[in-house]
Amino acid sequence: MWTLFIIAARGSVTVTEADLAATRAALKSLGGLAHARVMVPDKTPGDQPFAKDGPGPDLVLQLYFETEAAAASAMAADSPLATLPPLVRAGADVSHQLMKARVFSTGSRAPVEPCLTFLVSYRGPTADLQHWLDHYDANHPPIMVRFPGIREVETYRPIEWTSALPFARATAMQRNKVVFDSFADLLKALASPVMLEMRADGATFPKWEGGNTHFPMTTWRVG
Repeated sequence: MWTLFIIAARGSVTVTEADLAATRAALKSLGGLAHARVMVPDKTPGDQPFAKDGPGPDLVLQLYFETEAAAASAMAADSPLATLPPLVRAGADVSHQLMKARVFSTGSRAPVEPCLTFLVSYRGPTADLQHWLDHYDANHPPIMVRFPGIREVETYRPIEWTSALPFARATAMQRNKVVFDSFADLLKALASPVMLEMRADGATFPKWEGGNTHFPMTTWRVG
């Protein structure tokens, strides 16, 4: 499945309830859209995991398409995405990237609404991208699906793509996410023994540059 990320950088826009309503309406009007996620930074009081990465972008849209043609249509110059109010206000601080999604079964029910997405991005580069991606998918998600309270696990690979949307092109070498019902459930998972396995496996990753980021995002599903 193809997935399009549209990201408004932190500090570029204040997302209002009216913005969220307009965004949901625009997404529902997209032909070929399988479903989508609308994300804003989680604002649960208390210690945020990976606080060094900051509070996250002001808005992330994640759109899923069954076909590449449907994704291309959503990135046309006359797409409703081009005129979404929060993205227009954010201007040059908006970036986007089309990627190929891989879904890993958790054997769990769907998350509640809204849910908590822990959104991760690896900037890159790495010497052998295909090897890095294959190593990650073969080893890391099988651990992630064993987090207590886990609802969803997905990884995303970069692909060749073109777009007429008026946004900058993002170039992450990989993205991934784990989804929980709540921020409290995320904290429990990060404090669980599974996290020790995650750290041990992370030490085996092929070398890469650019670091990574981890952002807890309150998330609504559309479609």
